Order: sequence, then structure tokens, then C-alpha cells
Amino acid sequence: MTGPGPDDDRTPSLHAQLAGGAHLREGWDALATLLSAMLVFGLPAWWLSETLNWIWVLPVGLVLGMGAGIGAVYVRYGVDRT
Repeated sequence: MTGPGPDDDRTPSLHAQLAGGAHLREGWDALATLLSAMLVFGLPAWWLSETLNWIWVLPVGLVLGMGAGIGAVYVRYGVDRT
């Protein structure tokens, strides 16, 4: 009985990828990227907003974080990944 061995470099079939949940992993990774980018920009913006009493800093930081997160997701998953 011969089958794919551990040294086989073939790409798994689409059925094997879907059954293994590879598409779900990419979705969770994209969501984590979006949320972490908002935190990276939002937490310092929140601190500045509270320290300097500038209310506008927090929304600007959150929007910049979301833009950076969307850009990172696009670069990682949106272009042709051949």
C-alpha cells in the first residue's frame, strides 16, 4: 500500500484543505490582525487622550489602526499568493 509519505511535497487536495479547516484558520488570523492593529494604535491614543485631555486623539488612533489592519490583511491575503 503506497500513499503520500512525510516527504511528499504535493499540495493537499481542496477537499483535504476544507476538511482540515485551513480556510477557518485564515479567517481567525485576519480577525486577529485587525483587532491587534486597533490595539496597537488605540492604546497609545487612549493614553494620550486621557493625559492631554484631547478627545479627538482616540478616534483618530482607532481609525488609523483599522486602516493599518485592513492594509496588513490585504497584503497578506488579498494579493495573488502563488
